[in-house]
Amino acid sequence: MLISPAVALIDREPSPPSSRSRVDPVEGWLPVRLNHFDASNTDTFQMRFYYNNEFATSNNIVIFVGGEWAISPGWLTGGLAYELANATGAGLFYTEHRYYGMTRPSNDTAVAELRFLTVDQALADLAQFIQHVQSEQFDDGRFRGGKVSLVGCSYAGSMATWMRLAYPHLVAAAFSDSGPLHAQEDFPEYLEVIAEALRTQGSEECVTSIAEAVEDMVQQLATESGANTISEMFNTCSPINGSNPLDVATFFWFGITETFAYLVQYARPGDIPAACEVLTNVNVTDPVRRLANWITAQSWTQPCIESRYSEQVAAHTNTSYDASDANMRLWTYQTCVEYGWYQTTSSTRQPFLSTVPLQYFHQMCKDFFSTYFDENLLRSGIQRTNLLFGGLSHLPDYVVSVAGGHDPWSPMGPNVTNATPLAPVYVVPMVSHCRAIRPTGDSETEELEATKQAVLRNMQEFLDGRLPTPIESSAATLTPIAFTLAITIITLCNWKFVLL
Repeated sequence: MLISPAVALIDREPSPPSSRSRVDPVEGWLPVRLNHFDASNTDTFQMRFYYNNEFATSNNIVIFVGGEWAISPGWLTGGLAYELANATGAGLFYTEHRYYGMTRPSNDTAVAELRFLTVDQALADLAQFIQHVQSEQFDDGRFRGGKVSLVGCSYAGSMATWMRLAYPHLVAAAFSDSGPLHAQEDFPEYLEVIAEALRTQGSEECVTSIAEAVEDMVQQLATESGANTISEMFNTCSPINGSNPLDVATFFWFGITETFAYLVQYARPGDIPAACEVLTNVNVTDPVRRLANWITAQSWTQPCIESRYSEQVAAHTNTSYDASDANMRLWTYQTCVEYGWYQTTSSTRQPFLSTVPLQYFHQMCKDFFSTYFDENLLRSGIQRTNLLFGGLSHLPDYVVSVAGGHDPWSPMGPNVTNATPLAPVYVVPMVSHCRAIRPTGDSETEELEATKQAVLRNMQEFLDGRLPTPIESSAATLTPIAFTLAITIITLCNWKFVLL
């Protein structure tokens, strides 16, 4: 998937692991219904998927669920879904979400064509796909009656959980890594987690330096000469218009907060300490200069930061599927009608002041699509999503969930207080987004490696009709109740910054 400057609002396909497969996945296409909820509408479109039969010694099925990105075959040659297929003798599949990648239900992404871009339609695509794979029409019926396991991360993890809730007769077990479940208009907790990750893995001085820089920048942007200075320091595509609140918010969101979002959301060991080393460099006395030095050194802010709101609108109103910002346009549409999840600066527990208000995203919905996409439609869509899927009030059985202690999305996902004996939740300290779907043996901490092993074991137990075995500590195997209490204590300590 294209890496858009808006890296936290939109996700990207997780970077596939190194291949461990002896075979090459095969690309396939399935005609699925355009509208699953209107029997009179018989229109179809071609849904893309990949298939690996390397381990298919039984009729079990493992599906790696695609999210808001173009799928690639790499996730069928390594990773936890690949290992689960190996352990269960399953056929392994990777499905592409409608409207993303090459799965295109329409000629373009004009507003009128996007009415079928909803998660319940996408879940129904998966249901139709499962029925096809279980039928005689697929591979001579080798998966007829097979048990289905789903694996997904981020929004695709949400879909895996919601599939088990909506189609329990089709899905035997699901694993969600970093999947948000609670739709919410204003999502200031996102930047709160970023601040805590910078503080914990970097230093308090790192967070303080960012706050001082932002405060100075806000003051400088109030004058033309100051705005020109900031524009030059941060390599914006044109001088920032400090008198235009939309341009100022565009600069801070696309140029500053989203750059930190990329750092923390996709952090590997050492990334955050290295950033904080630049941000607290004692040889550079000006905190704005320190911030500019780090921002302009990041590949995703190049060749320049586009601070003109009008240019962002022009880019995201291009209705071609092949436009450079097509995926960002599609995902923004989903946020405007289903989720919200706008990463604002409305909290005081983050260092970016009040530079990106909620109203900025309200205006984005109207300008990207039409004035019909207003706050009332947004709030109605959020209410509908939480009503359909229960938010955090209900985890369906036979779902294993993992959250990273430093994942900015974690406040919208399950924690151990939501867990039940048939819906275990693991919170892994100090790791970020979508780290548990990667292969065993490729883990930055012992806790993450143990969690991956537990997920594989729990998924196999679910398929066998057994209760899940809790994760083992270094000293002894904890009972389910003791395990839950122990992880709850750890998690609450880890999440205190969210709850304060």
